[in-house]
Order: sequence, then C-alpha cells, then structure tokens
Amino acid sequence: MLMALKRNEKGLTLIELLAVLVIVGIIAAIAIPAIGSTIAKSRDKADSASISLIEESALRYVTDKEYTTSQTISIDDLVSAGYLAKAPTLNKKNVTNVKADLSANDAWSITVTTTPKT
Repeated sequence: MLMALKRNEKGLTLIELLAVLVIVGIIAAIAIPAIGSTIAKSRDKADSASISLIEESALRYVTDKEYTTSQTISIDDLVSAGYLAKAPTLNKKNVTNVKADLSANDAWSITVTTTPKT
C-alpha cells in the first residue's frame, strides 16, 4: 500500500525546483540590464525631443515678433506667448538658456543651453 502511494505522487522535487530557480535567475540577470538600458535610451530621446520642441518654438517666437537683433528667450516667455503649452520637463537636464542669434543673412540660429540635473 505504501509503495502504491509513492508511485502516484505528483509534484516537483527539490532538485527540480532549484533548477527552475537557477533558470529564472539567469533570465533575470540578462533581462534587467537590457531593460535598464532601454529606459535610459528612451529618456535621452525624450530629452532630445523636448529640446527640439523648445528650439522650434523659439524660432517661431522670434520670427513672429519680427525681432531684428539677437534675443535671449526664457521658457516662461514661450509659455506665456502660447508657443509652448507648458514648460517641458527634461529627465536628465535643466534648460538654462535659450538664445536666438540673427546672422548677417537674416537667418536665425537657436541655441538651447542645458546643464545636467544633480
């Protein structure tokens, strides 16, 4: 009778359970750094997109205002004038300066200066 019970038992042995845990650990060790790298890259791309948005808004701002000299523009100027819906939030950087320079051939050059967040 005791032998019949042992033959019909179902489940995992300790060795099988440890093997599964080792496999899951290996998969996690590979996947976690890859996910972290993907998140960091997406944050960098989001920051680049926000900076491009600021540059485009500043260009429209100085063009519409018909400035004839170089200008320093704040993010608040762009928001209050309606060129940005709200101040963009960057993940790794702070915007310190937006400068619009007018060249000799009446072409605008927009420079957004940033500093790393601490």
